[in-house]
Amino acid sequence: MAKENSTGEDYDFYLRVINVPEFWLGLATTGFAMSAVTFVSNAILLFIIYKDPRQSFRTAPSFLIANLSASELLLGIVVVFPVALRDVLRYLQLPLSHAGLLKAIIYIIVSTTLFVSRFTLIAMSLTCYIAINNPMFYRTTITEKRIKILIASIWIVALPISLLPATNLAEKTYTLIYLHTHVSLPAIVLTLAYINVFRAFSRRKQDARVSFKNSRIDKRHTLARERNMAITIITILVLFFITCVPLYTTLHLLYLCKTCQKSVTFHKIDVVASRLLFISSSIDPFIYAWRVPKYRQALRDCFNILKHSLTSRFRSNLNVGLSFSRKSTTNINSSSSCLSAVK
Repeated sequence: MAKENSTGEDYDFYLRVINVPEFWLGLATTGFAMSAVTFVSNAILLFIIYKDPRQSFRTAPSFLIANLSASELLLGIVVVFPVALRDVLRYLQLPLSHAGLLKAIIYIIVSTTLFVSRFTLIAMSLTCYIAINNPMFYRTTITEKRIKILIASIWIVALPISLLPATNLAEKTYTLIYLHTHVSLPAIVLTLAYINVFRAFSRRKQDARVSFKNSRIDKRHTLARERNMAITIITILVLFFITCVPLYTTLHLLYLCKTCQKSVTFHKIDVVASRLLFISSSIDPFIYAWRVPKYRQALRDCFNILKHSLTSRFRSNLNVGLSFSRKSTTNINSSSSCLSAVK
């Protein structure tokens, strides 16, 4: 988080505090890699959901995953890539034109996409809990139409919050608002939701043991599925805290600790912590989708469809080429005969 100064619009606080080119080069390299992975992974995920070869993604969880992926794709293109370019300029010790405008744009996009992704995670955790705890209520209440309305509502609420930098609020004020709407509240809700999800899993596990005590195969399959879901849930929660807590801590210290404000090491940690937010956008598709068998199957189906399409097109072009070659040979033979007659 850059601290503006009266030296002008192009003033870059961190470029002057951290005069270590290798530090910025490392961040730029990492940023470009994360941007590429974020774009490719989320684009593939959105493609297979849109293509839907087996018509199996017209469900509430799939719409929520698509919304999460869309917000993170936007983050990877509009934020992570420009931030990496800015780190390249810092590595080259070059000033950035319109740095204040770029900072405002990054603030708005980061705030919007992170708000959408965090509250989409909350919606996913709550629908997961309802599906496990009360399957009948889930089927009748969590409908496609209601999920679409929920997704639209999340975006509508995110936009006004993201425009806080354009108001007369002090930077400290809207930064603290962001921290509590984007980290504190989601952390509390997600933790409570997943505690209840684990409790619901425990009840289902006991029921499975009773129901399948005479069927070892069914019991093994059910327990394996629950273990896979448990690992996924733990990974989600751990990744959330790993990527959010460091920046949450450094931003509070930035305003509360005067000694920290003068420390170059602290500002390095602050910059690295801000980049950790982008890691989840590149990893989420693998956690939320690739671990689910139907997404892996859809990816294979899309690959096979693409492979078949390319093969058919290649064969068609090859046949056209062979046909053209035969016609050319025939024309050449005819011309040779004519020339022979003339002679």
